[in-house]
Amino acid sequence: LSSKTGRFSGSQVTTGAMGDSFYEYLLKVWVQGDRTEKKFREWYDRSADGIVEVLMKESSPSHLRYLADWKGGNRIDPKMDHLVCFAPGMYALGYHTSADKNSKRAKRDLRVAKQLMYTCWQMYERMETGIAAEYVKFTGSNDFITPQNHYLLRPETVESLFILNQVTGNPIYRIWGKRIMDSIEKYCRVKFGYGALSNVHNVNQKPRDSMESFFLAETLKYLFLLQDPDVPIDLNEWVFNTEAHPLKIFK
Repeated sequence: LSSKTGRFSGSQVTTGAMGDSFYEYLLKVWVQGDRTEKKFREWYDRSADGIVEVLMKESSPSHLRYLADWKGGNRIDPKMDHLVCFAPGMYALGYHTSADKNSKRAKRDLRVAKQLMYTCWQMYERMETGIAAEYVKFTGSNDFITPQNHYLLRPETVESLFILNQVTGNPIYRIWGKRIMDSIEKYCRVKFGYGALSNVHNVNQKPRDSMESFFLAETLKYLFLLQDPDVPIDLNEWVFNTEAHPLKIFK
């Protein structure tokens, strides 16, 4: 959006960089307001529908579901940022807060959440280090490649694992989270913290001399909450903002 005109300034539509938080905040503003401001839920539902109808694609040969970028018209860029891995958690929260969890839309949201979550897990599992790249491109016959191989200690995948575990109770999400934490510990740990990686394919590299603040504020927080069997965070009482701060739902 242009800050001068208030109108769209480009044709690209993405759930990745520069667009991701907008979609989740439509839902979370409604949740934090104790689900009273119906317009936000309506806007979220319309956006969630549009994302599935326009951006959701399927890879070959493994049939991984992913969210592409739309360049306008018929132009689709089969690129998926690590940032997009917030989306499984968003769709799971959409399901969890649905008035009727047996509705067609609610069932769709949970299905999409699980499908996207598995894709995000594969973005980690298929790398030699067990750590995902900054983004992937889905190719015609080999699922995906990694044009950018660096890793910045991002939190989105483990955020969604936490929410999926809370919503479904399926232990597989804790197992995947433990595998990710083990890889981070093995390849990113340095004497006084954790460093980003330049190449997720290289198991012999040294971490970069850099650690983003969101690693402490988000990545480690969600990894801890994911594994804590007595976690005090009830998603019916709290909502996390996009920086992983838990905010009390207004009553």
